[in-house]
Amino acid sequence: MKSFNKIAIIGVGLIGGSIGLAVKKRRLAKQVVGVFRRPSSLKKALKARAIDRGTLDTAEGVSGADLVIIATPVGLVPAMAKKAMPHMAKGAILTDVGSVKGFVEREVVGSVSQGIKFVGSHPMAGSEKSGVEFAEADLFKGALTILTRTRRTDLAALRRIESFWKALGSRVKILSPEEHDARVALVSHLPHMVAQSLCLILDETSEPYAASGFKDTTRIAASDPAMWTDIAATNAPAIEKALDLLIRDLCWLKLLLSEGDVRSIGARINQAKRIRERLEGGAKGRRA
Repeated sequence: MKSFNKIAIIGVGLIGGSIGLAVKKRRLAKQVVGVFRRPSSLKKALKARAIDRGTLDTAEGVSGADLVIIATPVGLVPAMAKKAMPHMAKGAILTDVGSVKGFVEREVVGSVSQGIKFVGSHPMAGSEKSGVEFAEADLFKGALTILTRTRRTDLAALRRIESFWKALGSRVKILSPEEHDARVALVSHLPHMVAQSLCLILDETSEPYAASGFKDTTRIAASDPAMWTDIAATNAPAIEKALDLLIRDLCWLKLLLSEGDVRSIGARINQAKRIRERLEGGAKGRRA
């Protein structure tokens, strides 16, 4: 792909730092600049070599950049976009990495400065860890990145961002913001909420008996609380619908148990096993 002259990353944590490392490893930009709120975060990013240089001044950071990536928690994306856009060059592309796209599109697109092209991105990669010290240059290799398209999306910018994520090793799909939020609520947001619930219902007397199965199932409950509070607040309707599906299935399971319908319980378990094995086969060689 055609490389960028300057890429500015606002928020250099796990995802932003991994983007910086990946861009530098693949030489996709002449310069990678990080924009920070705290000097301590800037020092950590420089130590991790995720950026070439950093600044606490948003205007300075985005000035002259042909690509600006907002990698903050999703609730901060609109404010960061509004802060950055007046200082961005005409023709520059603005993207984000937020896990909720409808909220971002509604809040950002209406205020996009003339000449700035916005394309929503969501790389579905990462871990329960946070911070640039956990960043990896190959974090996006084999992972899925979803781009969002609306009637206002600039197609040339969309294709350039698609090429960018592919150059980082991602598989790319393009969805509407609404379809993105509905699908991600099921495969990402709901599992986090369920993992949280499993931890919350565990009483102290049972904790000593929680072995690898429980710990593996609830690993993602250790994710950043601020980030997941943001996600819950900005994608509540889609998460509610996903919860309705889960509650309906759990009520069905409870009925089968109360009726002693072992045959139906076994069929349900077998069906779930087949689906999980199919997912495992499709994920072979990929980082999820």
